[in-house]
Amino acid sequence: MRQKVPDGSFIEPMTIQFKTSSTPDVHLVFPAREIAVRRALQSTCQALKALGTEAAALGIVEIVLAEVTNNIVEHAYSAQSSGTITLSCIKRTTNIRFEVIDQGNMLPGGEIPSKQEHDLTIDLDNLPEGGFGWGLIRDMTTNLAYRRCEGQNILRFSISLTEL
Repeated sequence: MRQKVPDGSFIEPMTIQFKTSSTPDVHLVFPAREIAVRRALQSTCQALKALGTEAAALGIVEIVLAEVTNNIVEHAYSAQSSGTITLSCIKRTTNIRFEVIDQGNMLPGGEIPSKQEHDLTIDLDNLPEGGFGWGLIRDMTTNLAYRRCEGQNILRFSISLTEL
């Protein structure tokens, strides 16, 4: 059940959590800027590759993290001149668990946007701008959960290593 807090944000139960004794395999704090996002994606993929992650999974990781972090830069921090993104992940045998935190604007309505269906049979020039990112994120992850707590956006999700 959602609970409203004084800053106008919501606290929601999370479907996945890091164990407090688990140390992330990757932990990055970087500026919410396009070039920093690119470097963070490269660093994360290099670290996961060094941990034995297969190329197919790395491709999914890169797509999902690019969508998530670029949304943060473009939308969460749209009204602010600066901010940071914290990205952590833990590689398990069957999945990689991610946590992404920022202090920008909360998601509209305090919820992850629903997947939008688009008519892809129309001319390319008539395709809508936007609305595809959250659909990709939803399709490529499991255990997707969001909450707003103490002025922070916390997004958690897993990427399967067994269903590629």
